[in-house]
Amino acid sequence: MVETVVVSSQNRKEGLCALMAEFFRLDGCKDVRADAPGYMAPEKIVGSLKDHAPALTCRRTDTRGTAVILDTVLVEGGAVDLSDVVSRLQLFSSAVLAIEGELHLVVPQRVGGCDGEELTRALLKRLGLRANRIWSL
Repeated sequence: MVETVVVSSQNRKEGLCALMAEFFRLDGCKDVRADAPGYMAPEKIVGSLKDHAPALTCRRTDTRGTAVILDTVLVEGGAVDLSDVVSRLQLFSSAVLAIEGELHLVVPQRVGGCDGEELTRALLKRLGLRANRIWSL
């Protein structure tokens, strides 16, 4: 069975958040919260220097109820300042390590003429961080 989902958004980040929220909902995840119309907003994660709310949070239906934290990187409507992007990546990476969760990142296919996924992987490597999955959309 094919389900058609219509996404209405004000900017690229909101549209990607709605798309990913539907993906995780259809994948069976629970407690899906997203920075998108029709969803409750994700709660802020408290950091030592700055607090940030991810673009999406949810829980898998595995035996542990694995938490998923998803954020957008360099997407119109989201964090595009490099210091803000780094701060968010460090906080969310630390959070998923503490709770044995998953970090997912959504990036544009192209960023300033570069491959968005390659750019994100290079940034993560330079920061000594890792993501469970990078979605290039």
